[in-house]
Amino acid sequence: MIDYNKSLQAFKDYLKKYDINNGMIALKVRHTYGVVSLSEYIAKDINLSNEDVELAKLIALLHDIGRFEQAKEYGDFRDYASLDHAELGIKILFEDNLIRKFIDSDKYDNIILKAIKNHNKLKIESGLNERELLHAKIIRDADKADNFRVKANDKFEDIFNYKKEKLENSFISDKIYNDFMNQKVIVSSQRITDIDHWVSYLALIFDFNYTSGLKYIKEKNYINIIIDRIDYKNKETKEKMEIIRTFTTNYIDNKLSK
Repeated sequence: MIDYNKSLQAFKDYLKKYDINNGMIALKVRHTYGVVSLSEYIAKDINLSNEDVELAKLIALLHDIGRFEQAKEYGDFRDYASLDHAELGIKILFEDNLIRKFIDSDKYDNIILKAIKNHNKLKIESGLNERELLHAKIIRDADKADNFRVKANDKFEDIFNYKKEKLENSFISDKIYNDFMNQKVIVSSQRITDIDHWVSYLALIFDFNYTSGLKYIKEKNYINIIIDRIDYKNKETKEKMEIIRTFTTNYIDNKLSK
């Protein structure tokens, strides 16, 4: 059995070793709870059993556990500039055996491990069984959906570790713009400019497994909020962002109408 309340208390106990007044740590705490809520939302929206709903919530609670140590040690959430936070999370939970603080039974260990391992990868690895794949898809969608909330609401200093003025004066590189317009998920290492990062977050819409997350993004008006957060000083960038706004809105509407 999964006792989510026990898992939640164990998570709060784990956070005591970190400075929750640190903006980056606080951001990831909010993100974790946001992903829990969205995982529950998605799991219920696709009519899963109560057991799988609770499992989805537990995976969400643990999916970013590596982020806190990453923030503490590196002060940077860019995996390519520090370490793979999902792999660190797996080490903390399964090599250091912290997982037993969150759930007594090992019944779900493989599902939890596979879901966390794959939540931040460009694609889900092959070879997963049906239930492992199901929960890998749910956590990926919930994580991406809450990323829109983060980009819409949180401080730029906590997201990027710099002020938004860097984004205001930036321009979109041709490759990133073309990839976006071809509905491609943008690879982190291929981003060149500061605004490329902003565009890459919007491109996450092209990698949802279920329409539940897209429905949430539309309901919250996150596309418009995210685009409008920045005062684009570069005329070409401003024009391209308006094209991206229309393209993104139409893409989501088309997906939800099917």
